Amino acid sequence: MLQQTQVERVIPLYDAFVARFPSFAALAAADAADVVRAWRGLGYNSRATRLHALACAVVERHAGTLPSDTGALLALPGIGPYTAAAVRAFAFGHDDAAVDVNLRRVVHRVKLGVEYPPRAGRRELDMLAIAAVPGGSAHDWNSAMMDLGATLCTARAPKCLVCPLREACSAAPIDSAQLAARARDHAPRKAPQNDRPFERTTRFLRGRIIDRLRDVPARDAIALETLRDDLVSVVPADRLHEIPDVVDALVRDGIVTRVDASVRLS
Repeated sequence: MLQQTQVERVIPLYDAFVARFPSFAALAAADAADVVRAWRGLGYNSRATRLHALACAVVERHAGTLPSDTGALLALPGIGPYTAAAVRAFAFGHDDAAVDVNLRRVVHRVKLGVEYPPRAGRRELDMLAIAAVPGGSAHDWNSAMMDLGATLCTARAPKCLVCPLREACSAAPIDSAQLAARARDHAPRKAPQNDRPFERTTRFLRGRIIDRLRDVPARDAIALETLRDDLVSVVPADRLHEIPDVVDALVRDGIVTRVDASVRLS
């Protein structure tokens, strides 16, 4: 739920979701469409279907108990290296590092200096992070490093003077103006989608379609033409013709099912 979603927005939805689905068994037994309905307000709805698929796999393969072994976690649907490491560190207290872009930035600065130009690839930075985890303290270490990257060792304006790692940091003190100039020189080109207003994105259309289908009674379907008519007031007129293609993409993602000329949540 926390992926690209603010904590304050997640907390009440998380509490309601866990109250409704208190175990992997309860989540696996639920209809996938009901899980998507319970995900309302969070966006990125494919996460809901992946979570449901994961719960089914945990029940089938591990008797309803989430494994802590990296290989077993990675074999579950929807879990990649970052999520596996985060689960191991935060849920089980195993010595692992949940390495995201912020943590890689901190590790690069502390161990190698300013990240422009990069002096190591992702794999090497990940290994440096794992090696830095103090034994038996993975939960606290990951929490501290996440906070450090979010509040002090930020991408644009690092606060080196108050950083607890400044004495051991290969990059400190960092001049923010020089950092900004070097960042501009090494900035990747933006994808065209990133420059569009949200209302012009595919994600906007997907969200509006799913929100409408959430209001359809369980296992009922509505005609594709009705769906289009219902969205006239919220979707720009010149984008209404895109709805069938976006529905097809949602079908491929397992979120929506076509029933003849009608659609419903899977």
